[in-house]
This record gives sequence, structure tokens and C-alpha cells, in this order.
Amino acid sequence: MSRDYDIGVQSVVFRDFSLGDLLSELDETEVTHLELWGHHLGPDHDDATVAAGLDAVDTADVSVCGYGVVDLESPNEAREHAAFADRLGADYLTVNYPPAADAITEELIEVAGAFDLDVGIHNYSSVHHDDLSRVFSTVDDARGVLDRYDHERLGLCIDTGHFLVEDVRPDEVVRDLGDRIVACHLKDTSDAEIEDVPGAGRLDVASFVDLLEGHADLTAPLVIEYELPQDRATDALREAVGTVRRALDD
Repeated sequence: MSRDYDIGVQSVVFRDFSLGDLLSELDETEVTHLELWGHHLGPDHDDATVAAGLDAVDTADVSVCGYGVVDLESPNEAREHAAFADRLGADYLTVNYPPAADAITEELIEVAGAFDLDVGIHNYSSVHHDDLSRVFSTVDDARGVLDRYDHERLGLCIDTGHFLVEDVRPDEVVRDLGDRIVACHLKDTSDAEIEDVPGAGRLDVASFVDLLEGHADLTAPLVIEYELPQDRATDALREAVGTVRRALDD
């Protein structure tokens, strides 16, 4: 039985590529959905660059499903990024900020309504952050904010790899918070790579997809993400797409 999820990729996979080169690489894969990272195109770029980037995306027949992950330090940064996500035609914005920063949460809810966007709180780990109090790294971090702010537009962007690094089982997160999952980053961790392609290490992709189907109401694509050497980026993406496709068709 085939499960009805599209497959996307986070543009950080091609972090050293220009947007144009990234889109050319995607043309060699089956991926047509992109979560766009601000390094490739963001509100800090001038209008001409943004317009050219949007034209390139449109010409490549790629759909921007989401924008992020955006690191927020204060509430007044949220609107600019939400407006940019709206300009991209994205359905959701992924964000990172300190779990105790309620003022940021409240502003995110405000801008989510204003721009008709889902907001996905993205979990992180010690891979990129020394101070875990500044990020969502546990189920309790996410549950605490989502329980305090039970809003239909505010949810979780579950990053399977970062949870695995912190010895948090993604399946437990889905069972606990499935109804609040608005986006998904499929990532793995293995003996070979701290950030690996889904299915290469500890993540059972097929079981995880089963759980999403049973416990979540996810409409966004399953977004593949990893940070591997750039000469492996495209081949690894093809491998990951095959793994996810088999899981969806199982």
C-alpha cells in the first residue's frame, strides 16, 4: 500500500552550492519539494536576488514547501521571516529559539495567523549547540511549549536525527506529540556519520512512516536532511529517496 506523502529536501544538504546549482542537482533526482534555508535565499538578500531566485525555482518546477530553519533571538525577528516564507509561497516556517522565550512563541502565533502559515518548532542536539537550554532537545521541551500554547498553527518540526543523537526515540515523540507535528526532517545518525541519510543508521524509516500515518495528520512533505561532504550530497539524496520511497510503498 502506498502512503500519500511527497518527498522533499532541506536545502542545507547543498550548503556549499548556489541556489541555481542546487536546483540543477535536484533535476537529477526525483525530488520536487524544497524546504529553503535562508543561506540560499532569505530576507537579507536584495529584491533583485530574491526575484531571480523565485524565477529560478519556478523554472526548475520545484515547489517551496517550507522555509527555515530560522534562529530567533527576539520576538521582533519573527514577522520578517514569516513574511518571507509567505513571499516564497511556503506552507510552513521552521524555527529554533530558547524554549523559555514565551514572548517569541506568542509572536510566532501572531504571525502564523497573519500569514496563514504553520510554524514548526525544530528540535536540535549537541551536534550544533553546546548550550541545550537555548534549543528544543527533549520531548519535554517541546511538550511544555505546545501544552502552554495550544494553537492550531503552532506545532513541531520533528528532526529524527537530532532526537536520536540525544537518545530520544522519534517513535516515542510521534506517539506523544503526533497531533502537533506540522513538518518532518528525516535524518539519521550512524557510526560512520553523526548526520547521515535516513535509514543508514538507527532510524527505521518504514516503522517511522507507519507511526506518522497512524498518529499524525502531516500534510507537508517528508523532508530529507543531512550535512555530509558536498561531493556526496546528490548521490546520498538519491539513496535517501530510494529508502523513503520503499518505505512509502511498503
